[in-house]
Amino acid sequence: MKPNFSKIMIIIIVLCIIAGVVYYLFKEQPEVEAQNPEITYETVNIITNLRLGISDFDSIHPYKTQNREVLYLDTLIFEPLLSISQDYHIENCLAEEWSKIGEKSYVIKLKKDVKWSNGTEFKPEDVKFSIETLKQDENSVYYENVKEIKKVEIIDDTTIRIELDKEIPFFEYYLIFPIISSEQYKDVDIQKSDTIPVGTGQYEITKLEKNKIDLKENSEWRMIENQNSNTKTVSVQLYDTMGEVYNAFKLGSIDLLHTTNRDVEEYIGSMGYGKVQYQNREYDYLALNCENTLLKYPEVRKAISLVIDRNKIITTALGNKAQSASFPLEEGNYLLQNLEITKKANVESAKKTLENAGWSYEDGFWQKEINGRTKTINITLAVSKNNEARVKVAEEIKKQLKSFGIEISINKISDNQYKNYLKKHQYEMLLTGVNTSLSPDLNSFFGDDNLANYKNEELQTILKDINSITKEELLKEKYSRIVQIYQDEIPYIGLYRNQNLFAYNTSFRGEITPNNYNIYYHFSEWYKQY
Repeated sequence: MKPNFSKIMIIIIVLCIIAGVVYYLFKEQPEVEAQNPEITYETVNIITNLRLGISDFDSIHPYKTQNREVLYLDTLIFEPLLSISQDYHIENCLAEEWSKIGEKSYVIKLKKDVKWSNGTEFKPEDVKFSIETLKQDENSVYYENVKEIKKVEIIDDTTIRIELDKEIPFFEYYLIFPIISSEQYKDVDIQKSDTIPVGTGQYEITKLEKNKIDLKENSEWRMIENQNSNTKTVSVQLYDTMGEVYNAFKLGSIDLLHTTNRDVEEYIGSMGYGKVQYQNREYDYLALNCENTLLKYPEVRKAISLVIDRNKIITTALGNKAQSASFPLEEGNYLLQNLEITKKANVESAKKTLENAGWSYEDGFWQKEINGRTKTINITLAVSKNNEARVKVAEEIKKQLKSFGIEISINKISDNQYKNYLKKHQYEMLLTGVNTSLSPDLNSFFGDDNLANYKNEELQTILKDINSITKEELLKEKYSRIVQIYQDEIPYIGLYRNQNLFAYNTSFRGEITPNNYNIYYHFSEWYKQY
């Protein structure tokens, strides 16, 4: 027992010594205040110049160019009376306010604090001059915006009145063309002029050379002091071909790449950069002739719509190079917010739709006795034989409907036949497409002489009513009803939209939220980090 007791005593003595040493050390340390530890922040170094690339450059002037990428670039330099937001709201720009005072009359109040980049004052004469200049040039991409303008009257220093030849639904969406300086061009032939144009936008042109355009922040811009801007300058490299642009992006010579080429990854690969894909204006759909012997029945049209698998079409026929879409307005449009628009296939629902209408499935086909004769659902689908992508889509649609019991015959038509179908609407089912408008006007789809030969009195009334509605909530209610009627009666079957790509290198920072009006929202907040 004694040896064990000795060991215990030794351990106790050692612990006492250690405790004394610890107490001494802490006692000698200075008192530390109770506070949060100091936080250090890493300094972020940013590059305030962004490099872009454009091929097939023709002119930087917005009235002369036919180049889509130049038109997007021009949104940084020039400004319109009204602009369009990310969700397709109409917004004031050079206009302080606007109002529709009659079916064909608009009054626009202009902002007072606007200057051109050369320091001269923006005036109503600039608006009048811009409209009159565009009306004289049918080759301009903005000619359609102004061709129905009959007269522009200057009321006072900040007010103009616009008279139209005819009523145009949502005409405010036409007032998005850039305004140019009357003082700069009043005695100049714009088509022959090679001077650097002035603008009222956030950036101005400082250099215009054969292979390069330089921009810098416009010190005269009315909101320059309120902007937390990162991008101070922009360098735009001009290339002969898009292939050179792709190569420049791969080599890191430019920071951003925007393209409509569905096969772009074959040129730049699929890794080593970030990307944003978004739906463009190319909307493909099936037009169903609502006067046809079989397609005049809503249940037949609806069943076809429910059977078609858009995602499978995109995968098998389009190589995943499109995005499903089922309604003419783009999904990001504020008028469609909180509305459920069917895009998914539902074969069981398609069966119930036909059965509830008296159709039965026998011997592999859907059939029904109509006027004493047994009818099966057998429809001819017309498609342009020169559009390879649409031919593949038609073949996939035929396959999907055949497995359900609906027989489709594909008629591959010539370009002349296709144009004749579009003009006279004499077909059963047509695979077609359109570049949809930025405006929410749907008269081309549901109005008089529409492609589907579709008639609905309630819908016609709604289309007329919305021309005079300015309250957003009421307008949303009207569009909600349009969507409901559309999904009940299915005069068209939306399929997909083609997509654009915005690629950026790994040093890029910023929020890229493009749409078909503007790809440079939040541009001044973009930057590169190193």
